[in-house]
Amino acid sequence: MRVIAGQFRGRRLRAPDDRAVRPTSDRLRETLFNILSHSQQPSLVGAHMVDLFAGTGAVGIEALSRGARHVTFVEKAPKSLSLLKSNLATMKAEDKAIVLAKDATKLPAPALEHGPVEIAFLDPPYHKGLADLALSSLRDKGWLAPNALVVAETARDETLSLSEGFGLFDQRQMADSRLWFLRFTPLG
Repeated sequence: MRVIAGQFRGRRLRAPDDRAVRPTSDRLRETLFNILSHSQQPSLVGAHMVDLFAGTGAVGIEALSRGARHVTFVEKAPKSLSLLKSNLATMKAEDKAIVLAKDATKLPAPALEHGPVEIAFLDPPYHKGLADLALSSLRDKGWLAPNALVVAETARDETLSLSEGFGLFDQRQMADSRLWFLRFTPLG
């Protein structure tokens, strides 16, 4: 697993030894960031981002490499937290990141200096129904700026209920995964 483009291009990321963690593949990350780079708004460059179910941190680190100002990583699994912190240290990117050892479906309010965010990415374990819960938590706790771009990675055969405030504008399927591209519009 490696960083695909930007400041950290070609640098290797530590990956888990077992299959309990399923990092977003290089190919899927490349597709994701190609779409983000051609998205009208918001721009990745200078953006504040949150990476839920961050695992190894591959997506958030890729965002930092491509110019995101700051990424908040949310992960609760101890092994993944260790890999994530190691990967941030290898890139010398700790000053552009906060790591929260929290359940992504029960978020606290964001830190004032790093939220609300313009971009959110979530990659929950497949087939556990966690994507919709995490989307609701992002919305309800004030993590999302108006018109924020939210990308959810799920299993190809999973669906999202798209709770209030989220509108689907694109989706892509690759192998056994699906990327859902959502736009957030605040309630009321």
